[in-house]
Amino acid sequence: MSQLPAAGEVKLPRVTKGRRPTFFDDPAIDQMMTFMLEMITELAVVRDRLDTVERLLDRDGSVTRDEIEGYVAEGEVAAERLAWREGYVKRVLRMHKPQM
Repeated sequence: MSQLPAAGEVKLPRVTKGRRPTFFDDPAIDQMMTFMLEMITELAVVRDRLDTVERLLDRDGSVTRDEIEGYVAEGEVAAERLAWREGYVKRVLRMHKPQM
């Protein structure tokens, strides 16, 4: 199994090529879904970061930005976060069911 690249080693293109994919007949719905998914993602990131701050404060009583940036959730913490994210996405998207 290959090892994942370290943070900062992956360079993504800054310009997208081609047309945006569409999923709904009304482009406004596609735009709204994109907006909603971006907000869901941002909130999940903020929650993980807050969880990191809380865990570091519990452990050390203080926290620095470098400690926050360097924290890696492993084991039980990673599993807790994954479970929260899965439940969160299910709750937020519960009304959006794919049409067959």
